Amino acid sequence: MARFARILLYILIALVVVVGIALFVITRVIDPNDFKPQITALAREHADLNLDIQGDLGWTLWPSLGVSIGRTEARIADDSELFAALDDAKLGVAILPLLRGRVEMDAITLSGVTIDLVEGANGGNWERIGASGDATPATEAEPAADDSGSALDIPLTIPSVTLSDSRLRYRNTVDGTDITVEHLNVAAEDVSLDGAFPVTASLRYQDQADMRIDLDLATTVQLDLEAERYRASNLKLRTRVAGVTAKPLDVSVSGAVDADLGNDQVTVTDLVLEALGTRTQGGITLTGLSDKMRFAGQLDTAPFDANKVLQALGEATLDMARKDALSKVAFSGTLNGPANSLMLDPMTLTFDDSTVSGKAGVADLDSLALVFNLALDRIALDHYLPPAEDTNTDTAAADSDSTAAPLVLSEEPLLPLDDLRELNVDGTFTIGQATLEGLAFNDIHLGLSARDGLLRLTRADGKTLDGGFDAKAQLDARSANPTLQLDANVRNVQLQPLVKAALNRDLFTGVTNLSLSMNSRGNSEKALFENAKGKIDFGLLDGIVRGLNLHNELIGGLNDMLGKFQPLAALVPNLESGRLPRELSEDTKILDLRTVARLENTVAHLDSFAAKLDRGASIDGKGSLNLLSSDFDLNLSMKAPGLSSDPRIAERAWPLHCSGNLAGSPARWCLPRADAFQDAGKELVARLAQDKLGVDIPLDREQVQERLDEEKARVQERLDEEKEKAEEQIRDKARGALEGLLRR
Repeated sequence: MARFARILLYILIALVVVVGIALFVITRVIDPNDFKPQITALAREHADLNLDIQGDLGWTLWPSLGVSIGRTEARIADDSELFAALDDAKLGVAILPLLRGRVEMDAITLSGVTIDLVEGANGGNWERIGASGDATPATEAEPAADDSGSALDIPLTIPSVTLSDSRLRYRNTVDGTDITVEHLNVAAEDVSLDGAFPVTASLRYQDQADMRIDLDLATTVQLDLEAERYRASNLKLRTRVAGVTAKPLDVSVSGAVDADLGNDQVTVTDLVLEALGTRTQGGITLTGLSDKMRFAGQLDTAPFDANKVLQALGEATLDMARKDALSKVAFSGTLNGPANSLMLDPMTLTFDDSTVSGKAGVADLDSLALVFNLALDRIALDHYLPPAEDTNTDTAAADSDSTAAPLVLSEEPLLPLDDLRELNVDGTFTIGQATLEGLAFNDIHLGLSARDGLLRLTRADGKTLDGGFDAKAQLDARSANPTLQLDANVRNVQLQPLVKAALNRDLFTGVTNLSLSMNSRGNSEKALFENAKGKIDFGLLDGIVRGLNLHNELIGGLNDMLGKFQPLAALVPNLESGRLPRELSEDTKILDLRTVARLENTVAHLDSFAAKLDRGASIDGKGSLNLLSSDFDLNLSMKAPGLSSDPRIAERAWPLHCSGNLAGSPARWCLPRADAFQDAGKELVARLAQDKLGVDIPLDREQVQERLDEEKARVQERLDEEKEKAEEQIRDKARGALEGLLRR
């Protein structure tokens, strides 16, 4: 027995020696470099590739039997540009399993792999690989050999697969795309088709816009090639994106991916995405990968601070009136919708005390048609405006001749026309309640559509200040000189809060109605203002103009006239010391006002201006308002029946001139036209003389004065004659009385 064991041992040792000698002979006697010509010829014949094997082909003996190859370059056909290359490659087979009749791969190592893909108008260079090679003639299929008794098993496990320091570049000479993936490293251990194995990878992405992405990946992979199913569990992905924001963006993703390509489905579970201090969790399922994709799943973002996100991006934070505004933003959405769409239905976005709910997304991935139907419950817009400046409001400024600073209009392009032409949008947005500078708006409905550069505000209406408003607008951005059309209506809205918000002063009160129709063209503030044309129909009911009393302005003009023409005092009752008493009120009460204006060259031309005031007074006139400087100029005529029962005063239209700036003092806005009042006074005196004396007095200014002097002289002459007659009669009577006494 011992002898048999020794014989068996000698045999085994002999076999090992023989195998060792054979391996030595193979690796030392057979030079693989002798096969370079055959390898390059096969590559040229079957793939139309020119191989340049610059390095040596070599054998490895222990612990694996393998082959290595040095620097090798490949070019397509006769191109001078490099298509692919590698610095080093090694492939080995484990020796001990080989002695037992099994083939087990030991390691696959690739280093310095570079591939250059170039695509032009005629296609990509990779499409030419093998295009000119002669295909091997098909032969009649032979019966498959029964390999059940083969001494060698098919290798199922590779202990190590490594790709290091490699690079891939893609260039498109038509659209200028230039993408490089470099520092590409991939390592996998115990690679098997029967079980899971770990994989790590890292790379850097860079494109023509200088966007850079550094990526590190670690996961466990399981492959089922027959079922076309691939799983990645315990996935951990870390990436840094630079060149897009001021600071690099760090993103971390974890979860699991199950790509069941046989059933046209990919599922992402246990997803956790962390970036910029935000955390999003959920899962996504994609189906219909080969035709029309459909998304399903759930995404939830935990509350985060928007300003901290901006800080992480290196952007300026939002300085808002409410210090903690947007410090609590959260999102929840369900991926749901028909095939070939990406819809969030339902979705909820909360920020501070407001909530937006509804649905939104891309209704058609082919046309990128964006649709939305969202509702905001309430929002205090003042919280999100810049903080109010600490200024001491000087009420005395309202009594000065101050003027509003004119608007400075920019000539810089205002609208991103190229982006607007790409929009494909159709949606509605509603707001239950909104407040802005103390103004409350309710039941706001907005409708928007955009396609092929034509943007329409199909609906904009709501309620505010006891009234309502509605508007429609259209922007045609299809040309380099876009056009704008706006139609708006305001109904029964309280004017006082609007004026306070706009001018920071309490100047006007009342209920206003407004109708606006305007159009403009251009792509800058200056062009849009200067080219604006349209019509404004403005009405005011039960209004008050603060700090301006038109009755007093008229009384001032009449008093000056009465001072120059005393005979007119008979026409005006209730005079005090020959003057009309001024009213104590500093305001003007407007019962009904209506004006129609034309917009042209930044000026609103008031073609008609008519108003009914209290005590039966009324005004009519025309004027203009400069929309840039807030300067205005009005020529008015005012009737005041309450001043006199005489129609020559009550029914006369008295001229007033109003001019100034809306930021100035209303008390300085309007004055009577002195020359017109003087002419009117002379005319009235002439008519009064005509009525009283029956004398036809001309109305020319100099002639009136001349006739007045002549009439005065005639009157004086008559008085003198009457005096002489009276004196003569007295003398006659006295003479008769004296003669009677003498007779006695």
